Amino acid sequence: MKLILSKDVKALGRKGDVVEVAKGYARNYLLPQNLAIIATDNNLKFAEDLQARRHLKTQMNSDLAESIQTALADAKIVISQNSTDEGTLYAAISAEQIVEAIEIFSSYKLQEEQVHTDDAVKEIGLHTVTIVLGPDTNFDITLEVIPETK
Repeated sequence: MKLILSKDVKALGRKGDVVEVAKGYARNYLLPQNLAIIATDNNLKFAEDLQARRHLKTQMNSDLAESIQTALADAKIVISQNSTDEGTLYAAISAEQIVEAIEIFSSYKLQEEQVHTDDAVKEIGLHTVTIVLGPDTNFDITLEVIPETK
């Protein structure tokens, strides 16, 4: 049975995709849950418009991600934090602090979910932070944690 997805369905497709599924799957799950609609001529035109808008939005997001990557390439973000004499921080650096530092440095506002560190940042020194802007756009920046002056 040919359907148009009205919501993203894991392992099947994204909103607006035209899919071919078994009749039982369509009747018993997708249609009652309002996850899909039957593929009529009018609905197919709507799906094409939806896919075109999604493609345009994806292209714009890709361009934005590229400009962010260019702005942050070879960047060293510096955060000062209270620490012991041995260089251990009293509190780990949070993703929120990294996002704020990036915004101050570049004026780009990222989401906390886009900032990834291998381990919690709990020491003075240089650390690698991965910025994930999309499924195929990620890059590393250097985070330097320095002791806060008293």
